[in-house]
Amino acid sequence: MVSHINPKIFLIPMILVFFTLSAAAQEELKYGSKVLQNDVDESRAMNPFYVAPIFAFVDAGIIGTFDPGDPIYIHIDPNSNFVSENDLRITPFADFPAGCQVELSDPDYGNKLSRFGVMPYPAVELRYFDAKGDRAYSIDDPVYLDLNPGKVNSGDIRITGYMGYEAGSRVEDSDIDADKPTSLLPGMFNFFNANGNINNAGWAIYDQGDKIYIDTQYPFYTITINDIRMAI
Repeated sequence: MVSHINPKIFLIPMILVFFTLSAAAQEELKYGSKVLQNDVDESRAMNPFYVAPIFAFVDAGIIGTFDPGDPIYIHIDPNSNFVSENDLRITPFADFPAGCQVELSDPDYGNKLSRFGVMPYPAVELRYFDAKGDRAYSIDDPVYLDLNPGKVNSGDIRITGYMGYEAGSRVEDSDIDADKPTSLLPGMFNFFNANGNINNAGWAIYDQGDKIYIDTQYPFYTITINDIRMAI
């Protein structure tokens, strides 16, 4: 007897596996995640910025004070004093999540920026909490934009998640990571040139869709384990 098997019986599990793998890959590459061995982006080449980006924010609350609600950006063009196209949000703004790029039609495009480290605003540093106490920056160590370098303070920004707190969230006094000591994070901003655009001088152009990483170790300009994804 010839058995007739409905091909849909096999198709449904295959579809479920596809969506499960897609969701896992999306989670793996999310903003604030660290590169792990065998991740799809590991070992890709990165490019330096022609001019190093800076952290800047919109002073939307009390003028002259950095307030908990002020949105923060990786500002790509330090020669401009305004939120620009392709600046990267590292905190949520309105309905825009941390890790997304600014577009020309966005409501925060063109807002005036203030710079950390320029009076009266505090200086900031990328720092990490040595969770294992091994005196090394390791895969389990959470990273912060530290507003008062030396320990985790209320108002600091989590660059990576920690103990259930999301990347892009702000530390509060009652949080379990408040008051943890921090150490300076080595590294620099580089980006993966997703569309391959370059200028006439041969420099890679950072534009829409390109992904910024905190490049933490040699060989620099290559995505390696423990680098941090700064873009969705």
